[in-house]
Amino acid sequence: MLRRRAGPCETAMPISTNARGRADLSEPQTLGGIALDVLRADILQCRLRPGTRLRLEELRERYGMSISPLREALMRLESEGLVVLAENKGFRVAPVSPAHLTDLTETRIEIETLMIRRAVASGDVAWEADILGAFHRLSRQQKADPSAPGAISPAWSREHRAFHASLSDACPSELLRNFRDQLFDQAERYVALSIGFTAKPRDDIGEHEGLMKAVLARDTETACRLCAAHIRQTTEKVLAATDALTAV
Repeated sequence: MLRRRAGPCETAMPISTNARGRADLSEPQTLGGIALDVLRADILQCRLRPGTRLRLEELRERYGMSISPLREALMRLESEGLVVLAENKGFRVAPVSPAHLTDLTETRIEIETLMIRRAVASGDVAWEADILGAFHRLSRQQKADPSAPGAISPAWSREHRAFHASLSDACPSELLRNFRDQLFDQAERYVALSIGFTAKPRDDIGEHEGLMKAVLARDTETACRLCAAHIRQTTEKVLAATDALTAV
């Protein structure tokens, strides 16, 4: 298994299996694909903090990879909005801000509710079974990571992504599915930044179960309302952790 080399304040760790829509590192991949996965994972979990300068030589040492696949990965991540490239300044992890989070939230709601409407109109029994399976797997996971106090379990994050994707996977538009995944990734960075800040407890499984039941009942209006409320509640929690956004 590929191992990410430890940074100055880190211990080496194996690269875990990616969430839905991302390649599994246990399968054969190009070096560019591997570089993309490990960089994306470190950005989403904020091991590479917003605004961090991404120097190719430092990344080569960090990951034990050659510069060519790393550059390829950075260009791809720029297209996904996770990395920015400034003329004469090189690559940096994309910054975060309350204004960007608010814009991201409303865009996610527009896209995900549109996709739910189209999925409900197109979905079949196999799609319904996929939703049930995704919810069951999510409900069996503990959200807190026992090996890292104050962090979310990677397994829970993986199944959470898979569940949300399953709700709209019957939408026939591949472009919308890809855009949905990019928006989800950007939102996950904000969640990672807010971990450890006190917030009102929420019934995660109850929220997801209600959303699942509405989609399976083909109750489009209720499903879209619950989806919007679920996304906005997450944003409110992150915005309440003001220090998480102002300290980066």
